[in-house]
Amino acid sequence: MKKLLILIIFLSNSTLFGQNLTEINESVGFTDSLNNEKEIRIYRTPGMTNYTGIFRMYQDSKEKWRAELIDHYAKVPNQTEPKIEKRKLKSKSKMDLVWLEIQKTNIQDLPNMTEIEWKLKKNPQIVKDMGETVLSWQKSSILDGEGFDVHIRWGKDFNRIYYSNPESYLRIYESVDELIYFNELLNLLRTEFGVWKNN
Repeated sequence: MKKLLILIIFLSNSTLFGQNLTEINESVGFTDSLNNEKEIRIYRTPGMTNYTGIFRMYQDSKEKWRAELIDHYAKVPNQTEPKIEKRKLKSKSKMDLVWLEIQKTNIQDLPNMTEIEWKLKKNPQIVKDMGETVLSWQKSSILDGEGFDVHIRWGKDFNRIYYSNPESYLRIYESVDELIYFNELLNLLRTEFGVWKNN
């Protein structure tokens, strides 16, 4: 029952976020699909707030690289009106090199976090539970924090994945490759563009 509850909470968070994506894209002037040959979008939602941060980097039709960060605050009924702030970003390194560094994190091949749930458990033990012998695992669950919905396109290939609290989970499961790679991507964005720095 505990495992089922954890999975329901994780999927609910992911599903709720997915339902708002079209609305967010419309309000900031994006299409739901990535129209550029090389483009990455990362939608970041920190906890239970009305805020979504959107990092976008792409190469336009003239092969010029562009990057931007958008702070999107959704309307809260009877409290706040929607607010959108956009700013252009410059990378420390050349953008074509940054694109290669992004691909070096394997983000184009990483599976969705739900597909690595089996890796997020420790210390298997055979125990007695209500008179029955069962296999029990330790598993940590982080119910609040931040989620990242990543969309990346390179040529005809496309990947979309969702990770919840990747940095917190990496501190618990230090050897999980997918968490290592995902955090390398976040650290790259912080280093190159100065976005989403840790407090």
